[in-house]
Amino acid sequence: MPKLLLAMTAVTSILVTLATEAVAQVVPPNLPAAIICYAQADQSWRLGYLFRVNKDGAATYITPNGNLSATVNAKGLVAAPTNRPAGVDCYGKTLDELRSLGRVMEFQRTK
Repeated sequence: MPKLLLAMTAVTSILVTLATEAVAQVVPPNLPAAIICYAQADQSWRLGYLFRVNKDGAATYITPNGNLSATVNAKGLVAAPTNRPAGVDCYGKTLDELRSLGRVMEFQRTK
C-alpha cells in the first residue's frame, strides 16, 4: 500500500508540474491568427492559419488543407520557401506590411 501511495504522489506531482508549465506559456502578442496571401499564378487568395510557434519565435502558418505553409521568422518577416518557388505575394513582406494592407486576422484577446 505505501508503494501505491508513493507512486500516486509522484504521478500527481508530475501532472501538477506539467500543468503549471503549460499555463505559464502564452501566445506571443505580435503574431496574428492568420495571414492572407495572393497567388498570382491562379489568381486566388490563400489563408494560412497559425499552426506552430517554435522556441526561437518563428511561426508556421499553414493552409486548411495542409498543402501550403509559410514561416514568419522571429523578426516578423515572411520567409520565402527553400523547397519550392515562392508562389504567393506574402513572401518577403513583414507582418507590419501585411497588417497595413489589411492582410492579417488578429486574435480576439479576452481580458
